[in-house]
Amino acid sequence: MVSKLIAIAAVVFVAGCGYVSKSEYLEHIKTIRVSPVEIQDADFAYDEASQRPYDEVIQEKLIQRFNRKWQDGNDSQFTLRVLDYNIKEHGFGPNGQVELLRISLQIEYEFLDRVRNNIIAESNNHVQIHDFYIVSNRGEPPETLPQAKGLLIDELIEDLYNQFAEQW
Repeated sequence: MVSKLIAIAAVVFVAGCGYVSKSEYLEHIKTIRVSPVEIQDADFAYDEASQRPYDEVIQEKLIQRFNRKWQDGNDSQFTLRVLDYNIKEHGFGPNGQVELLRISLQIEYEFLDRVRNNIIAESNNHVQIHDFYIVSNRGEPPETLPQAKGLLIDELIEDLYNQFAEQW
């Protein structure tokens, strides 16, 4: 009985070792060029926190994040366009006052493989959402709109990086 259990454990262990990460699916790409970000919604043009245009802020963050895997160069190209920015009331308190807001960015992107001359990924309708409280005592600390916009951008960059550079 013990030998059967050892044999089963060995098979499970060996089978588990057959796992291969998909993170090598772009191993032929060593460099990336992040194109200038285009913002098409005037309501999302300027970052109050950094006193800079959002197109510069987003492009800089994309470059910093993608440079963890790839160097600057022409093996691949990433293009991002912000199509729409939205903010709306999303949650209300017992007296009907707004407590939770939802901001969203609709973007389109294209990730090109210049080595093999094909499209790695593209979307013309990716939506990034960030919900945030504007009142205290709701399980999460309240955020200001500039803080929430910063977190929305950070979450977008992280999601895109994980989707392309750290595929599993």
